[in-house]
Amino acid sequence: MKAPIKLTIPSESKYLRLARETLKQYLACQKVADELSCKLVLCVDEACSNVIKYSYEGSPGQPIELCFDFQDNQFVAKIRDYGKQCDSEKIKPRPLDEIRPGGLGTFFIFQIMDDVDYCTKREKGTLLTMSKKLDIQCSPVSQNT
Repeated sequence: MKAPIKLTIPSESKYLRLARETLKQYLACQKVADELSCKLVLCVDEACSNVIKYSYEGSPGQPIELCFDFQDNQFVAKIRDYGKQCDSEKIKPRPLDEIRPGGLGTFFIFQIMDDVDYCTKREKGTLLTMSKKLDIQCSPVSQNT
């Protein structure tokens, strides 16, 4: 049985490595190819960075809750914050012909993931759910690892 992985990190960029490494190991246990694994880790990293920058407006020590799961041969990542709610209608990748640093996180997320949903139907914060259909059968995590 594949159990979801849940992790809560503080809203500080130094903790993003913990989220990346946890997800990378989880995907390796599920035998997800390295190339796809790197892309999925990038999406989660970019989404968490956006939570720190926009939802919490740089305020450290706020919770970012992450849940990684496999459902019906697809990877699902949920990222929950309790900060400023986003306006999902305004979340759009910037045009690639605008040459400037930053601002490509949402571009990568929308290019890599099959489904991206920002839920703000709550008192505070946002729940971002991203999913990616996998072309492989993910094997269950071994009890010996």
